[in-house]
Amino acid sequence: MKRKDFVKIGDLLPDYIRSMGIAKGLVGNTVCTAFDELLDTRYSKYILSREFNNGKLFCSMTSSVARDSLSLLKGSLIDKINDKIGEVVLKDIVLK
Repeated sequence: MKRKDFVKIGDLLPDYIRSMGIAKGLVGNTVCTAFDELLDTRYSKYILSREFNNGKLFCSMTSSVARDSLSLLKGSLIDKINDKIGEVVLKDIVLK
C-alpha cells in the first residue's frame, strides 16, 4: 500500500515549533550564538553571562574597561547581529 499524502519535514517544523511554544527560546539562542560569533576574542573572555529577553541582550562582564570599549561598538554590533539573523530581533544590548 503506497501512501499518497506526504508532507515534507521542512513544512512540519514551523508548525511544531509554534505548537510547542519554543520559538522564543530558539530566537534567544540564535541571538546569543550570533553575538558570540561576531564578538572579538578580546571581549569574549570577559563575558560572564548573557540573556536575551524582550528584544534586549543582557551581558554581564567582569572588566569595566572592556565593557566601556564594547559599549562604543553596540550600534554596529546590533546591526550585524540582525543582519546575520535576517530580521530585526535585537533592539538593544545592555552591558552590566
